[in-house]
Amino acid sequence: ALAALAIFTGKDFFSGKSKQSSDQEIEQQLDLSREAHENRNKLNELPTGLMYPTPSDQTIWKDEKSRPWKLNAEPNAAYHQPTSVPVSFVKAHLGKFIPILKVPHLKFISPNDDGRYSEVIANRYTGELVIVQKIMGTFNLCTDAPDGMVAGKLPTDGEHKSWDMDSHEMYGWGYKQIAKGMEIGSVDKGPVILGTKEKKPSFCPFDNILKSVPVYISK
Repeated sequence: ALAALAIFTGKDFFSGKSKQSSDQEIEQQLDLSREAHENRNKLNELPTGLMYPTPSDQTIWKDEKSRPWKLNAEPNAAYHQPTSVPVSFVKAHLGKFIPILKVPHLKFISPNDDGRYSEVIANRYTGELVIVQKIMGTFNLCTDAPDGMVAGKLPTDGEHKSWDMDSHEMYGWGYKQIAKGMEIGSVDKGPVILGTKEKKPSFCPFDNILKSVPVYISK
């Protein structure tokens, strides 16, 4: 949904600070400060140990404390891939039918005790938490998404749009933490959080073609 919105509006939710607006103007518009935006991952909780898909619902994974994590549809994870958003969005759809084109990263959300959502991105082949600042998971500050674990996504309006979407466009991706208790730069690679991993497909010649597509929207 985010990728589609970006494609059709021409907006990049992970661009740098807006040249047109000062931090003070952005804060007045969003009711969210740069400090709160960049430190949101102080609240971002990680799974305990490894998580596995549940037999009754393959989109609900549980960690070692039985905390549920909702696997989002892969097109909704287009912003968290190593390729550009438009290419990732297309691959996420084609990968359903051509496994070799699957995007490498999976997106999960899980409500904290206060009902707001932690978010993690993991490599489907290594099981490792993605810690690259530009594409890692970020805590969702919105309080208006009670059905996130059912829908498998958060709304594209209301608080989520202002605090978790527009804020990325206006303030950028200068996050200070990877997750709660884990500062940016404190680890060289993310811990393994997926107990179920996939076998990586063989080299796909289409990847080089897709990578050559001009990038008009970048993270």
